[in-house]
Amino acid sequence: MKILLIQPPIHDFYRTSIRTQPIGLAYLAASLRKHGHEVKILDCQTEKRKSIPIPGELSYLKDFYPFDDRSPFKLYSGYYHFGMEWEEIGQKIRGSKADVFGISSSFTPYHGEALEIARIIKRWDRKKAIVMGGAHVSCDPEGVLQSPFVDYVILGEGEGRFPVLLEQIRKGKVEDIGKIDGIGYRINGEIQINPPQTFIKDLDSVPHPARELLDLDRYRMRRKRSTMIITSRGCPHGCAYCSAHLVMGASFRARTPEAIVQEMAECKDQYGIGMFDIEDDNFTFDQERAKRLMNLIIETFGEEKIELSAMNGVSFASLNGELLGLMKRAGFKTINLSCVSTDPATKERMGRPKARTAFNEILEEAERVGLSVIAYAILGMPDQTIEEMVDTLIYLMGKRGLIGPSVYYPTPGTPLFERCKRDDLLPPHRCQWRSSAFPIETKEFSRIDLLTLFRLSRVINFIKGKMDGKELEEGLTWKGLCRVLEKKVEVKDEAMIWVDLLLLFESDRSFFGLRRDSGGRISISKVESSRKVLDCFFEKAWQKLILKSRSSVVS
Repeated sequence: MKILLIQPPIHDFYRTSIRTQPIGLAYLAASLRKHGHEVKILDCQTEKRKSIPIPGELSYLKDFYPFDDRSPFKLYSGYYHFGMEWEEIGQKIRGSKADVFGISSSFTPYHGEALEIARIIKRWDRKKAIVMGGAHVSCDPEGVLQSPFVDYVILGEGEGRFPVLLEQIRKGKVEDIGKIDGIGYRINGEIQINPPQTFIKDLDSVPHPARELLDLDRYRMRRKRSTMIITSRGCPHGCAYCSAHLVMGASFRARTPEAIVQEMAECKDQYGIGMFDIEDDNFTFDQERAKRLMNLIIETFGEEKIELSAMNGVSFASLNGELLGLMKRAGFKTINLSCVSTDPATKERMGRPKARTAFNEILEEAERVGLSVIAYAILGMPDQTIEEMVDTLIYLMGKRGLIGPSVYYPTPGTPLFERCKRDDLLPPHRCQWRSSAFPIETKEFSRIDLLTLFRLSRVINFIKGKMDGKELEEGLTWKGLCRVLEKKVEVKDEAMIWVDLLLLFESDRSFFGLRRDSGGRISISKVESSRKVLDCFFEKAWQKLILKSRSSVVS
């Protein structure tokens, strides 16, 4: 059979291009080829972008994101359709001559774009079979099948299930589909969901992703070709906000280091790939296995001869100095750590794993071996308070590393989603369930409070960057910083306008935007801010140190 696998375009304020490589579709393509099918991938998330109106459901964000702001602390500059336009997608679908279409729906707020792809296909030929998979499908399979444009859904891992489903579709035996676990379908007008009962135990048996079906030049970092690589699946931790267990299960399953390095060598030799982003659910869960992998990478490629990252994040709970040192030697430059919160009660409520080593110690070890750190703080979860979230930002402000502000978004099927649903905290529209829409408000915080915390982390990171560049001295308190800035304010240089903005920020307890009119004249004006958040921040942070983002050890 001819199969076309599709990654839809997305609508949002931003997109991180390097994170859009459809590695899951490449895995599916390899498995389907192994079973004799002819497969192509249509990746609609090209580098194209087109400005589009903000949908009515998100109209409350217009005042949050002044698109004409030119300040160094601005957030987003527009709302866009990222990727191919619908007409071009329709042409490619019609030209594919595919028998079955597999559509990826990986993120709940973007499910509307996946459904639009399905609608385009059915409008062209309603007899074409449409199969949908991805993280959102695993979280809400029944909701997906309520659409008349979707015939089947695949839950969990698709490499084994999709070929079996295709065989039943080919035979026309819909009744036998009920024997396949992890499949959803309609029979006699009724939705039937077969929950996933099994997961692939031997991950080395899964064919390497069919990367030759992708435009590999689109995925570059620092001009080098980059690819995602998966070295393990599953996470036993079960954090209340995370859906990983719904997609890949709660059992940790790992590939052997030898098989992983073989795939990396093939990528390097065949495709000229020099950067690998490890997209595991919990890469360092098995510390000893991670050490063996790092050692084998060093033996195979040499020290720091390839570049590694784990942008999906690494749990600091399973790190130590030895492993961090090996990660640096193997090719890591930066490590993304999940801090979540400095409040022990929040971490306990969220089901965070007990750490073998304190977060402070991991930061110190990372600095010692020369790794930069991005520490992620989650903002806007139920039961969090403004004071707690401010405390977390101040804590990270005083550490060498950048702050990664992660605004909580509700994911169907997770315990925290059910809590939000039960307490009537969910916004009414699915497209609002995204970080950039600040979805959750409680009696403790509003959306404007979260916006202010998010922008505040940008300001702190900006100051850290000025310390990295030696424009500011490291170790200033906020009080000391203001005194230094007051001395700089006499400099009449447009590049130094950030000084005025920071001084206004402190004195008025508000953010300010920067605008330029048609004549090139610059004006400064207030933007939406929470005085409550900023009063709390300055009361607590005034005498606290600000450290730069990296030490002199980092290469």
